[in-house]
Amino acid sequence: MESRTITLKSNLKIHALIQGDKTQPPLVLLHGWPSSSLLWRHLIPELSKQFYVLAPDLPGHGKSDKPETARYDLDFLRGFILDFWDALDLKKAHLCVHDLGGMAGLSFAVRYPQRIDKFIVMNTSPYSDWSLALRASIFLLKQKLLTRLFLNRFVFREVLKNGFYNKELITPDIVDIFRAPWTGSKQDRNAFSATLAVPPELMVEDREALRKINLPTLILWGRKDAFFPFKIARLLHEDIKTSSLVAVDKAGHFLQEEQPEFILREMMKFLTQN
Repeated sequence: MESRTITLKSNLKIHALIQGDKTQPPLVLLHGWPSSSLLWRHLIPELSKQFYVLAPDLPGHGKSDKPETARYDLDFLRGFILDFWDALDLKKAHLCVHDLGGMAGLSFAVRYPQRIDKFIVMNTSPYSDWSLALRASIFLLKQKLLTRLFLNRFVFREVLKNGFYNKELITPDIVDIFRAPWTGSKQDRNAFSATLAVPPELMVEDREALRKINLPTLILWGRKDAFFPFKIARLLHEDIKTSSLVAVDKAGHFLQEEQPEFILREMMKFLTQN
């Protein structure tokens, strides 16, 4: 798996994990908050046997630039996706998205459907009806004065628990994978709260626009997600008429960590079928 830094036309430096033959169909994987491209580490090796896999760290996340003046809203993140496509000369690619990457990816699919081949959506929400658990968590986590507290290893582990169905999977290594990118510098710590500071109304996509998505779409959803409950998956399935919906049992928000083998099978089946 290659670790590469890609400079976009905006001069943002984006870190990405890349694996596979460039002659194979490209597949872009977009993580969410508070993760990084490492969220996909269990899936990339197998996916790369049939696809050219590109997993960037979103701006403000992982090893990518964390611009202090950026407003991490849909306009900014959608622009990042387009610039990333162009920097890698991707005319068209499969796109798989999760959480914050899902909000941005759905907005990208509304405006640039011609740049997407097949579309996979995991535990996210383009709607304004966010759960109380999500709103409360965001309110607390975006407080700069509390950032150091939340980045304490023990406290961070407690925060992660909300995203897992099987709490026993939250090992010290898992905590470090999620936590490490936010702890290196003051800029890293500031990004931890800045990426959450966007008003919810700026992260919502127009529902009528969503209903116009006509891409082959797979919705994969951890059924035990406290932040994005399964009713959102049903709503998204209803709005995207070309979608199929698969529930992932015994998985919370971070389904890639809890059920990677099941997810891999479903992804491969969907991406390789005519």
